[in-house]
Amino acid sequence: MTDGAPRGRRRVLFLYNVPDWAIHNVGRDWASLLEGTHDFTLARFGRHEREDPAAFDHVVWGYSTLRYSGRMLAESLSRRPLAWLRWQRAGEPNLAAVVQDPSEVFPQVAEWKRAKAQVLHLRRFARLAVTSNEMLNALMALGLRAVKVNTRPLLPLRDPDAIVAEPLRAFTRAQDYPRKNLALFHSLRGRLAGTLERCDALLGTAVLPQTDYAAQLDGYNCYVCTSWQEGGPLPLMDAQRRGCVVLTRRVGQTDERVIDGVNGFFCDDEAAFERRLRQLAADPTLLLHMRHAALARAGMPDADRVRAQLLEFLP
Repeated sequence: MTDGAPRGRRRVLFLYNVPDWAIHNVGRDWASLLEGTHDFTLARFGRHEREDPAAFDHVVWGYSTLRYSGRMLAESLSRRPLAWLRWQRAGEPNLAAVVQDPSEVFPQVAEWKRAKAQVLHLRRFARLAVTSNEMLNALMALGLRAVKVNTRPLLPLRDPDAIVAEPLRAFTRAQDYPRKNLALFHSLRGRLAGTLERCDALLGTAVLPQTDYAAQLDGYNCYVCTSWQEGGPLPLMDAQRRGCVVLTRRVGQTDERVIDGVNGFFCDDEAAFERRLRQLAADPTLLLHMRHAALARAGMPDADRVRAQLLEFLP
């Protein structure tokens, strides 16, 4: 784009990796929030070379694409060499990236905050966004400036009248990455066998239609997040919108989503997770009260705040 040109609508190319998975839906949400000022083109990695990066004011590497972008660009060399060259020459002023969770920069280990960060791949980007205070502080400590743009869940809110007393049914939803610490969840499931009516791990990248997804979540009333690293997590936020209590480690945006003892519990170790699960299983009244609190918190409007964050990130 030419410097000094009239400042009209901004053109954004937003890159994602898996159709209908989290980052694809985030791109759709951003496009909706900025529909008055920005025109979005969403392109999947591996097919994005068809677009000319110079034709956009901002080219955004959506989260979960950073680690794969170099490999995918290299693979495209043999298929579309001219397009590959065009992307290799993409100018830094219009390149932006979303560093969604610590695994984009740090190893997937429990003590990741003490581990060595890998930030060389971030140097080419003129703008960086993160989704949590945790990552904002981590990048700041590395001398990298970023803008925080909160992830927004878009699943419809459940009818409060549908939240009724019922036995504890817990679940987690994740891909089986080391950072998800699923061994802890499986251990809890074994220790609590016979105590909880359900305790399920929904694993993989399968994406259900929204109605089916909401119905699946409505079969549970407690979401368990054992992860060491998260950006949201978005499944946790979706669960809250369907009236689930949350048990989680202090990761990602949970500091803004969970009020300890009100709509969920922070748990620092396996003993804490087990204690809280047993407490909720033994006290249906507490479970019901916290589920309504989770639904109320999830229903708080946030469009204006996220729109303001986006305008700072993509001026």
